[in-house]
Amino acid sequence: MANVPWAEVCEKFQAALALSRVELHKNPEKEPYKSKYSARALLEEVKALLGPAPEDEDERPEAEDGPGAGDHALGLPAEVVEPEGPVAQRAVRLAVIEFHLGVNHIDTEELSAGEEHLVKCLRLLRRYRLSHDCISLCIQAQGGSQHGSWLP
Repeated sequence: MANVPWAEVCEKFQAALALSRVELHKNPEKEPYKSKYSARALLEEVKALLGPAPEDEDERPEAEDGPGAGDHALGLPAEVVEPEGPVAQRAVRLAVIEFHLGVNHIDTEELSAGEEHLVKCLRLLRRYRLSHDCISLCIQAQGGSQHGSWLP
């Protein structure tokens, strides 16, 4: 995050959620997804404010050599890894945004784009998916990406 106040990021995120959940019912009949598109624009702004995704250590070829290589080859963590530190925090925050972007695209009947965002969410959370803070998000993202539809 390039010197952007955290309060600003939170405010934009909350506004996006409000547009998706509350304003949805106020959309004109001819523009049923108007608030969803506005929410998407805010989520993209939040994503830009958070900065690029951290490099995924598990995708480097060197990670496949050594103990536990089979687990890494399957994409499974050897143990529960808690998302601690600024790099992990940014990965989890970006995963949340990718999740909401995925749901947004699915809600607007753009299933392919929605699945892409959900897969990005899962990739960002791969190391932390068994942690207390991330497991629910992982389950929700898997449900949306594997079944091709979103069940609220």
